[in-house]
Amino acid sequence: MASKTTASFSASSSPLCVLVPQEPLLPWISDNILAILLPTVVYAVAGAFFHLLDVYELFGSYRIHPSQEELKRNHVTRWQCLQTVVRYHVMQIVIGLFLSYGNEPPMVGDQACKIHQAATVARSIPNPIPMILNTIGIDARQLSQSTRASSATLAHIIGGKYQPITNTVRALNNTSGDIVSSSNEFTDLELTLAKLSVTILTPMLQYLIALIVVDTWIYFTHRLCHVNRTLYRLVHAQHHRIYVPYAYGAVYAHWLESLFLDILSFVLAGELAQLSPRQSMLFGTAATIKTIGDHC
Repeated sequence: MASKTTASFSASSSPLCVLVPQEPLLPWISDNILAILLPTVVYAVAGAFFHLLDVYELFGSYRIHPSQEELKRNHVTRWQCLQTVVRYHVMQIVIGLFLSYGNEPPMVGDQACKIHQAATVARSIPNPIPMILNTIGIDARQLSQSTRASSATLAHIIGGKYQPITNTVRALNNTSGDIVSSSNEFTDLELTLAKLSVTILTPMLQYLIALIVVDTWIYFTHRLCHVNRTLYRLVHAQHHRIYVPYAYGAVYAHWLESLFLDILSFVLAGELAQLSPRQSMLFGTAATIKTIGDHC
C-alpha cells in the first residue's frame, strides 16, 4: 500500500494545492491493477454475449449469415481460437503488471486548485495580442481603453493583460471550490475557460491523442503485414486462418502480432496521452467492445 504522504505547492494569490493519493474505485483493488484487468473482463463478457447470440440464433434477421462453403474455409476450430485468445490476454495482463510495478496511486488535488491553475493559463493567452495589433499599426492600449466601457471582457483580451473589473470578477473558495465575489481576481471568462478546460477539453484532448496513436500504429503495422510477404506468411497469415470470425476471436493472431500490433499500441497511447488509470479503464473498455463488434 502507498503511504499517505502529501505534496503541496502554492503560487501567488492562489489557493494552497494539496495533493493526496486518489482513493481506488474499489476498496479491494488498486486503480492501476483494475485498469489492467478490466479490458480482459469486458472482452470475456462481450465475447460470451455475442457467442450466445450466435449459438441460439438470436436476432437472426439483423445478421449476415455466412454460407456453408464460407464456414468450411475456417482453418481453426473454436477451441484453438479460444486457446490463442486466452494466451493474448495472459500476455496483456503480464505486460501490464510488469510496466505498472511499483506505480503509486495518482496524486490528485481539489477542484479549486485545478481551476485556479487553468485560469492562470487562460489569463496569459491574450498576452501576445497587443504585440500583434501594434505590429499591424493598431494601438492596442488605446483600443482596449476605448472598448472597456462597452465590453470589459473584450478590453481585457485586446489589452493582453488583466484589468480589474469589479462587477465581472470572481475568486475561488479553497475549501469548497465554489466561486465567491472578489475585486482583484479572475474574470468570468477566465474561470469559464478554466472550468471547461479542466472538466472537458483536457480529457477530450487526451482521448483524442490516444485514439490517434492507436489507430495510426495499428493501421501502418497492419498494412506492413500485408505489404511485406515475409511478415504476412510468418506472422499475419495466422489471423486470416479464421475466414468467418468467431465472436470471441477478434484478437486471434500470432503472438508477435499480438505484442507489437495490439498491446504495444495501447502502451504507447497511454504514455503519450498521459492517461490516468481511470481514463485507461474507459479507453480500454471502449476499444475492446469496438474490436469485438468489428469481428463478430
